[in-house]
Amino acid sequence: MPFPALIVIEGGHGTGKTVVLQQFIYGALKSGLKVIVVTTETTTLGYLRALKSAGFDVINYFLKGYLKIYSTQIPRVKWVETTGRDLLSLTLNHMVSTVEEYDVYAIDSFNILIKGSKKEDIANFLTIVKRLVDRGKLVFLTLHPEELSEAFYSEIKAIADGYIELKNAEMGGRTLKVMNIVKLKGVPSVFENTITFEIDPAFGIKLVPMALAKA
Repeated sequence: MPFPALIVIEGGHGTGKTVVLQQFIYGALKSGLKVIVVTTETTTLGYLRALKSAGFDVINYFLKGYLKIYSTQIPRVKWVETTGRDLLSLTLNHMVSTVEEYDVYAIDSFNILIKGSKKEDIANFLTIVKRLVDRGKLVFLTLHPEELSEAFYSEIKAIADGYIELKNAEMGGRTLKVMNIVKLKGVPSVFENTITFEIDPAFGIKLVPMALAKA
């Protein structure tokens, strides 16, 4: 994984975006980096449980402050048209204010934060995120593709340092996850850009060689 970088992970529901992101989060923590996660799909406790169930025991990092998890699932807050826009602004302000303390930022998923946001708000967010990358930060965004416009796709693919697509596939009578690395700056020109894996409750991510997957 290039560092620093803006990495986008795209995939439909159930394709493994969150667990792949959690693999990168765990790797960052194991490398001594400090991580902030913004989850829009579960609570802070739910995200910690999901990490552990995928085989990533991060509780010590969380207790020591190396890992911070913020959830948009806020009790007694009623979502209105501008809620996503407000949360996008709050998230950006927090990223900027913690830039001297944290190394990695992960937003899972970005769709909720841009829902109801104006085009200029999203453009401003991405511009400042790229400035954070220039200051040595690693930023991950996960996206659901079916909810985004073609214009947004083209823009974010152009500015991202890494773009990863995930999908489900039937191979050899098994349902597997397929990761296609569309773009990844700063790595050797020759590398394996398609990775097949499955999520095992006991082991987390388990790679499946392509020949075995098709058998």
